[in-house]
Amino acid sequence: MGRRARVTREQVLASARELFAARGYEGTTLAAIAGRISLSPAALLRHAPTKQALFEAAMAPAAGGVPLPLEFLAEVDAARRDPAGVLREIGERFVPFIEEKLGETIALWLRSNALAANPRPDSLPLPFDRDRHPTPPERALALVEGYFRRARRAGRLELADPRGAAVAFLATLHSYVALHRVVRAVDPPVPLARYLDTVVEIWCRGTVPAAPRSAPLSGRTGRAVSPGRRNA
Repeated sequence: MGRRARVTREQVLASARELFAARGYEGTTLAAIAGRISLSPAALLRHAPTKQALFEAAMAPAAGGVPLPLEFLAEVDAARRDPAGVLREIGERFVPFIEEKLGETIALWLRSNALAANPRPDSLPLPFDRDRHPTPPERALALVEGYFRRARRAGRLELADPRGAAVAFLATLHSYVALHRVVRAVDPPVPLARYLDTVVEIWCRGTVPAAPRSAPLSGRTGRAVSPGRRNA
């Protein structure tokens, strides 16, 4: 029999982070983490002496910063690529990322309050250093705004305010996660693919039809009368 492939510390931490984010600290067992990477719980403890130590190591901010799934936007040929496809890809990449980071944030928040002598329910930890700029949210906004500006210059998008549009589009993706994962207002959940179909349709085609132009009304003097003054 061949020797079992060596499991790296990065794989151990990634497995732990995914489960802690999905199930929380209390709902995650060492056996479940070990089982995802074909280790025994005893072998898992070689990488961290306790479950708490493993949690702290797995949930610590990445040394090189949080990698964003939107870096591809910097290389998009805005003149050639269909904006509808780009908008959809942003959603397909970004929503799972937000869900993952939200799970990590909630797990950190719940665990820190469970250990604190004086819990602060209003103190929400973030999976990044907010004093290190650009922060991941700032970088995500800059990437979307940059693409919108290039697409506008290329005549592929009609936007009066690319920055405002970038904020609006990212807020639309964040709201999907908030409604499904935080307030759980949608039951049964709307599948992401269906939601993105709707988002792209609204952005590309709109929802309010253009009002038909009515012929101006003429008064006795022959001067045009605006509709707002018909009954004046």
